Amino acid sequence: MTTLKDIAEHANVSACTVSRYLNQNIVVKKETEKRIQSAIKELGYVPNVVAKALKRKETTNVAVILPKINSLYYSEITSGISQTLGKHHYNLFIYEVDNLNLSENEILQLMRENMVAGIIIVGLFSDLSFKESIPSFLECGIPVVYANRCIPYAGFPLVYPDLTEAGKIGANYLYAKGKNRMALIHKKLPNDVLALFLDGIRQASEDEQKPFIIEIDDRMDLIKDCVPLLLQNNINSAFVLNELSAVNLTKALIQANIQIAEDIAVLSLGNSLLSQISTPELTCVDLQNQELGIRSAEIILSEIQKEKVEQVTVLEPFIIERQSS
Repeated sequence: MTTLKDIAEHANVSACTVSRYLNQNIVVKKETEKRIQSAIKELGYVPNVVAKALKRKETTNVAVILPKINSLYYSEITSGISQTLGKHHYNLFIYEVDNLNLSENEILQLMRENMVAGIIIVGLFSDLSFKESIPSFLECGIPVVYANRCIPYAGFPLVYPDLTEAGKIGANYLYAKGKNRMALIHKKLPNDVLALFLDGIRQASEDEQKPFIIEIDDRMDLIKDCVPLLLQNNINSAFVLNELSAVNLTKALIQANIQIAEDIAVLSLGNSLLSQISTPELTCVDLQNQELGIRSAEIILSEIQKEKVEQVTVLEPFIIERQSS
């Protein structure tokens, strides 16, 4: 294996000069730099990143803890994190909780063993996992960003979308289309999270009727169980708080010979590739998933550099109009 001494001899400089050059501690003459770079290339020298990290007691590894990666939802967020870390030459380590089968304490130990410089914890709005473990990370000197959880500030940076605003602009959009008989369809959201959307819908218009709320699950046959409810209650718009459920609902409505947009408009929460390949393409309330990842990465990098950061970052949603409305 090529050593610093080998490079020094090849470049006709001291090993100390090579070491300080590689660690950016000195500026050398252009001629000397060319000789060192040429030696590195010819001898195939590869820096020992692990040894450097141990010596400096610091790394460029950032961990992202999330339930799973095999979903468009999490991959969009992770993409934003990855592109930001890459620009600053940091490495991304992904820990899928669903596949690790480890306790929070065991995952904390993994973070220590892998010498991560910072941690971004991503989950669904209602997922509060790791919230109680974060003080343990902080006590170890590992900064943390808690992403996508709509909770009050709790002593560590938060990044999340404004769910109340999402409800408000979604309802305003449908009301402006004359769709004032709205069904709010969700998939087992906890009451406190559902209340955020309902508050936004209430703010949209005091004069409109309250939405008809339908809770669905994976066992439900939408054609048999959901579509009749919509028809019986004269619903002319469905605001669906889950993108895959919105896709499945449009399929069920089409199979029931209901005209999407004309008879019942469908508005989805979330704007991934799913909405673009749906038939018809879905109008969405975009929560800025990739931007959430970007902001989370920017904050964790600032924390690592011990810079001052915003403690709470709230992302504003917006409407993407397509064929379903």
